[in-house]
Amino acid sequence: MPTRRQLLLSAAAMGTAGVGSLSGCTRDGLRRADPEDGDTLRMRVWDEAAATAYESSLDAFAAASGITVEVEVTSWEEYWEKLPLDVAAGTLPDVLWMNTAHLAQAHESGALLEIGEVAGQDSAQWEPMATDLYRFEDGLWGVPQLWDQSLLIVHDELVEEAGVDPASLSFDPEADTDRLRDAARALTVDAEGRHPGDDGFDADTREVFGFSAHLDRTAVLGPFLTGLGGAWQDEDGDFAFASEQGIAAVQYVADLAEAGLAPDGAETAQEPSKCLSLFLEGKLGLLQTGTYDLGSLASGIEGSFPWSIHPVVAGPQGPHPLVHAIAAVGVSSDDEERDEAVAELLTWLGGVEGQRPLAESRIGIPAHRELRGPWQEAWSAEDVDVTPLQDAPEDVALPESGVRSSEGTGAALEIIAEVFQGETDAAEALPRAEQAALEASE
Repeated sequence: MPTRRQLLLSAAAMGTAGVGSLSGCTRDGLRRADPEDGDTLRMRVWDEAAATAYESSLDAFAAASGITVEVEVTSWEEYWEKLPLDVAAGTLPDVLWMNTAHLAQAHESGALLEIGEVAGQDSAQWEPMATDLYRFEDGLWGVPQLWDQSLLIVHDELVEEAGVDPASLSFDPEADTDRLRDAARALTVDAEGRHPGDDGFDADTREVFGFSAHLDRTAVLGPFLTGLGGAWQDEDGDFAFASEQGIAAVQYVADLAEAGLAPDGAETAQEPSKCLSLFLEGKLGLLQTGTYDLGSLASGIEGSFPWSIHPVVAGPQGPHPLVHAIAAVGVSSDDEERDEAVAELLTWLGGVEGQRPLAESRIGIPAHRELRGPWQEAWSAEDVDVTPLQDAPEDVALPESGVRSSEGTGAALEIIAEVFQGETDAAEALPRAEQAALEASE
């Protein structure tokens, strides 16, 4: 089963298959075949835990509406491989899970229902930040189900011993040092108890690592780039990360690893889960990740050491966690009654009872704001304090969006990895990466 991180990152950025091209399909080609049972709708997701959570909600929906919903689950890779095939064959399910990296392509095909009128005043109860990710071209194209954000996870014992205040961490590439570098230096210890900068420090024998400075678009690159005032894409959706801020952000993060303040950059570029594994082993003081990893952290640590949640490290422009949302989108048809049934299902999925099982199962942060309390209580039952997440962040980094944006990001990350592997620097690599991203997204 894919991790929460895979659910939120673009397919290409994770090295998986893309959605393919949908733009050449005709409107008629998107009309799905009529099911044998006119009172049955099909819904497709890519997560087994979510499918299980939805069962009680959809049973209640069937009892109230007389409409049965069959939930299909596929792997992450198969999900996006099937989408263009189903578009061409007219066999799309009635409701699909969607992420922002693939939304524009699905919309361009003409397959989706615009649900602004369906949502009505109900959308006022959804987290505005999550909802806005599915607004474009004067329409609303998805009912947000859950959202996630990047955050900083702290090994409380290690940071206390090192005298680090996680609430005050910040970075500034133009300064000789900063609070993040000072903290990572204090946390990092080799086999002889020496820190980076001490005479005889041996990075190869490190027993404790400082900060998770690794090639991660969601947890690290997005927040660091935006914290400097840059952006992954401009307002027109074109890739724009090869800016002064982008070059500074990537070089800063890679330099942390080069200076011994973070795990080896070449290793983490090849093994994306390396930093998470080190934290679970109690060998990493500061892990910048996302809410999608809270389940892995809670089950992996199992009380072996105290840990806590904090905002991402702040840049000169403040902290900017990257946010993402998963939405339920409706597939239009040439059957008015079917479209009305789909709209009824989407209305249910946008309500408290439609999303409650997801919140109580701790799957993402609930999109419906009334469910924040039950979500916090569910985590509290697992001895995880998520109160630092009770308010949505005001300033955020955005995920990929636009046609073939996932392929573009994937192409870019392959080149940016060269910086972490010590083969080149950011000033040389980022213009190439941006050009590769633009070409891959054409």
